[in-house]
Amino acid sequence: MSKNRNQESDYKVNLVYHDLEGDLATEGVWAAKEGKYYRIKNVPFFAPNLAYNDLISVEEDEGELFFDSLIEPSGHTTVQIVFFKPEYLEQVTEDLTKFNCDWEGSHLKECISVDIPKTVDYSEVRKYLNQKSEERILDFREACLAHEV
Repeated sequence: MSKNRNQESDYKVNLVYHDLEGDLATEGVWAAKEGKYYRIKNVPFFAPNLAYNDLISVEEDEGELFFDSLIEPSGHTTVQIVFFKPEYLEQVTEDLTKFNCDWEGSHLKECISVDIPKTVDYSEVRKYLNQKSEERILDFREACLAHEV
């Protein structure tokens, strides 16, 4: 499994987004405080448009932190995967690790989120994921393609 990124992260930041049905949903991510901003320290499972290590601003509301805006993109890509055949999860995550990607499991056994660092050739990872999708093992969503940094 992926390394525990939460060790350096003391803050939970709420990301509010529209789910697949168009309803508002909230996901919490761990973040580390950097001056007046926060750096995301885990890979979002459901929320789009953010990646590991992005620098963000937040707003506080009744003691909770909420995402406000992206200050500095990290250059990482976030891919969210759902497995149709969960028995392939171990093999796929081992393969992703060989690509030098990191991943995190969610409370839903068949869902993972994948961090593709800017040093990794995403086209190779995408080719691999497309193959697994064609084999009906999984489906994936490119939740956040790397921004230029």
